[in-house]
Amino acid sequence: MNITTDNMCSNEVRKAGLLLTRAAELGMDVTGYGELAVNPNTGNVYLWLEDYAFTLYIGLGSDSIIALWTSSEDGTEEEYPLEACTSLYTLNDWSEFCQREDDRKHSTVEA
Repeated sequence: MNITTDNMCSNEVRKAGLLLTRAAELGMDVTGYGELAVNPNTGNVYLWLEDYAFTLYIGLGSDSIIALWTSSEDGTEEEYPLEACTSLYTLNDWSEFCQREDDRKHSTVEA
């Protein structure tokens, strides 16, 4: 995983730590291809891992961790706020549901 902290301020580095800690608590494998960085357009600190269909991020002015699923068809985004009891199983199930709904939406548009 690529960790880009060169241009992070101390608060962004702290948020990066929160994301890595939460990923470890969920049991996510962070050894594969991915990135932990700041989105220069939004200020969100994010953890994207190729092995998962969602990205974890913390928004500007917040410490709440959000899971984000993005449609590869049209860029539609869905968010899932993580609670203390949220599991990796729940996040995978949610992202699979988002993908099924997206597939259904696009198959009816093309038909």
